[in-house]
Amino acid sequence: MKKIFSTCPLCSCDIATQLWKASCSEQASHFLSPLVNRDKYEKLKDHIQYLQKTSFVSLNKCAECGFIYSFPNFSGDKKFYDLIFSDTNKYPQNRWEFIKSLEIIEKSKVKNPKILEIGSGDGAFIRKLVKKRITTKNSITAIEYSIFGKSKIKKYGIECLSIDIKDNKNKLPHKEYDFICLFQVLEHLDNIHKLVDRLKGLLSKNGELLIAVPNDKIIEFNELNGALLDMPPNHIGRWSKNTFIKYCDINNINLVEHKVEPFSLKNFLLMFFSYRFLRKAQKQNSIAAYIKYKSNKNIVAFFTIIFIILDFLLSPKILLKIIFSVAKLGGETQLARISKVCNN
Repeated sequence: MKKIFSTCPLCSCDIATQLWKASCSEQASHFLSPLVNRDKYEKLKDHIQYLQKTSFVSLNKCAECGFIYSFPNFSGDKKFYDLIFSDTNKYPQNRWEFIKSLEIIEKSKVKNPKILEIGSGDGAFIRKLVKKRITTKNSITAIEYSIFGKSKIKKYGIECLSIDIKDNKNKLPHKEYDFICLFQVLEHLDNIHKLVDRLKGLLSKNGELLIAVPNDKIIEFNELNGALLDMPPNHIGRWSKNTFIKYCDINNINLVEHKVEPFSLKNFLLMFFSYRFLRKAQKQNSIAAYIKYKSNKNIVAFFTIIFIILDFLLSPKILLKIIFSVAKLGGETQLARISKVCNN
């Protein structure tokens, strides 16, 4: 790791440590193998370079606040996500942060709270709000870009917009919201101070932000032990409790609560060794790539499981690390509860 000059998007410090760097080719291979669609892969590679204006991206850790960010710090746009995702994404229906956020909103005792969810997927959280009678459909606003997700939300009877929330010119159905939810969204976004300034303006007097992001400690473990890199321009900021505190201090808001999902050995092992398989499959001449992209579709799942089991059995050093350290890291997600009202 080496010291470099780059501007932190959180605290504006110009000194950072470079954790790793990747070429546009490596970035594109992370999201789409050329073995699947060479033409689409080339378009993705070119578009990533267009977004970043450089052939390489680095992941840097700020020397001042510890925020980990991509440099250049540009988020993926609609074209980027259209290239890497299909029209029928499989959105998770049950997440730990859904349960915790439902509890927080219920305990607030706000009658029919107005709720804005940014990055709603196919509306899984929204449906839970309505099913539990926490609020009504006309009190909910969703923001979602994917055609598939937007159509499902609208079919359910919820107002769904495809807008840039940071743009003040974009009008929303309600002037104020009691809760604004961003689940697995913040890590994708640039201009983070402009974002929170806009969100503060949309919150009611006692309104709160509920923000779920990946657990930075789990990501670090994955990257240091041969699992997938947390690759830009999909994820461009890596959050922790300390960086949330800094974010709130800078923007004069209050971190009310910060929680990390409880550790599950079963979930961790499944995630970690699956991510190791996918990391190996990014090398076009690897056995993992042959299994994933060149073998008969009917036997891909079988040989993938065999590969993962063998990797598990042949990795004693990693297993020892998992046994003695990973449980302390927590689960895959952290949740920050942020109030518009500052304690100062």
